[in-house]
Amino acid sequence: MITAAQIRAGRNMINAKQTDLAKAAGVSLATLNNIERAIGDPRVSTLDAIERALNIGGVSFENDGNNQIVTLNSIARPNAYDTFSASQRVLETFTPANLLKVKKITFFCRRRNNARDGESKFIICILIEGKARSILFDQVNFSVINAARTAEVTGILLASFVMFSNKIHYIDKIFEDTTVDEASEVIRKLDAQECLPMMHPKNFFDIFDDWDNHISQYAEYDGHPMDKLVKLINS
Repeated sequence: MITAAQIRAGRNMINAKQTDLAKAAGVSLATLNNIERAIGDPRVSTLDAIERALNIGGVSFENDGNNQIVTLNSIARPNAYDTFSASQRVLETFTPANLLKVKKITFFCRRRNNARDGESKFIICILIEGKARSILFDQVNFSVINAARTAEVTGILLASFVMFSNKIHYIDKIFEDTTVDEASEVIRKLDAQECLPMMHPKNFFDIFDDWDNHISQYAEYDGHPMDKLVKLINS
């Protein structure tokens, strides 16, 4: 179980105030203050919430009884779970209370090697850079191959424009399969490219597909993320 010393160390590693961590964990400032001073007997659920908030911020913990280890994981690369769960993970990083503290979002596209019939040849990837860590989503099969996948991608774009309109960028080229490289090497390659401010989703979509075609297919459905995204951009 996470200790008071680990909480203090983890929070300091990512330069988070007690108010930041309390908000991210959903606990009161007084409760967190007492826990960090080892006052009282906090609930396991409260400690779990604090640990999860710090984990999202990039801090991991180990406690083997002899050593209390606190590690800052500056780069995360989520595994290729199903696209719905992955899109929820992306959206989770966008919440205001998240300790990641988003500084920049970069969308890019890579080729999918050996794509089979019914699979997209292009995968949409996202690099989210925070105050103390970066999260690279390039192993998830985000695409616009069908209505469901398009809804996931446009849902992420919609949230990006709603919350971080001045922090969204894209790279105007298609990469070869980035998953064969280490995450740090992929980020290095991305940094070497010119990142353009994404003023409109069409700028990015038209690199690998046809924005106007997707508008005609999905934007007419009231409530579809594409419909909401178009209304937001045109407002």
